[in-house]
Amino acid sequence: MLDRSRDVHPRIKELGLEGEYPFASHFFQTLMGQMHYLDEGPKNDLSHVIAIHGNPSWSFLYRSLVKGLSSDRRVVAPDHIGFGLSDKPDNEAAYTLKAHIDHLEALVLKLDLTNITLVMQDWGGPIGLGVAARHPDRIKALVVMNTFGFYPPVDGMNPERLKLPPPLLIMRSRGLGDFMVRRLGFFERQVMSMATATERKGAVKRAYRDIFRGPKERAGVMAFPRMIPTNTAHPAAQILLNETGPFVEQFEGPAHIFWGLKDPLIPIGALAAWKKRLPQAGVTEFKNARHYLQDDEPEALVRELHAFLTTKVD
Repeated sequence: MLDRSRDVHPRIKELGLEGEYPFASHFFQTLMGQMHYLDEGPKNDLSHVIAIHGNPSWSFLYRSLVKGLSSDRRVVAPDHIGFGLSDKPDNEAAYTLKAHIDHLEALVLKLDLTNITLVMQDWGGPIGLGVAARHPDRIKALVVMNTFGFYPPVDGMNPERLKLPPPLLIMRSRGLGDFMVRRLGFFERQVMSMATATERKGAVKRAYRDIFRGPKERAGVMAFPRMIPTNTAHPAAQILLNETGPFVEQFEGPAHIFWGLKDPLIPIGALAAWKKRLPQAGVTEFKNARHYLQDDEPEALVRELHAFLTTKVD
């Protein structure tokens, strides 16, 4: 077996994650700093999978997917700026949906990725779809996992007065929200645990809890809750209304929806909205999985995703 320990990032070794995350690290320069990404599997133009995470996770969330798929196809898994092994500038205002889309777009163009299957979860949906809307010719298939990509995320919601659950309103607030999210690490320490059915232990727990070293590294985490639009005038809503939403409505290629039915963060009505917009999509519902279904159902997820790719995409 090839010894790749010398290619593993020092931070991965520091956290003792080599067994779970035995991948070589790659970096790409953006306007906000170095963006980290994984690039595993054969480098051909036949089948490219991009796995895009949300908040407050990173490419570690897709470790099982990378291991399970990269034997016969190229798998790219980036860390958004502000997350994982990417740089984490302490300027919350710089973290916008457009900025995240710009960074991912630049990476896709740098690697010249085509025939792309977009795998998207949480904020990975609007970010990945933002790139897809700009470069539809590069996109071959969509894989949706407890995410959103149009506004409002559930049909029938009032787009001018979108209601958010009280815990999210608290986290968005100035003062208390900053203390909880940035100072205490509430999102990765409490919210992720609540939104995952399986208990995180050992290396897996360290991977999410300790990847941020303090309040200055959590500006990106804090920005995402405040980035959720509650009316159509919001910049993120404009992207969802005018770019990503229309792309989804017009997409006719292969698609599959994986959904954790016990998700406490995204309402179940969002699943129905996805089914309506992607009528060609197969649907796999995990009755016991929550928001982070990659950790709740890794084996089944990889097995069914591999089947989708080999039967519907290749």
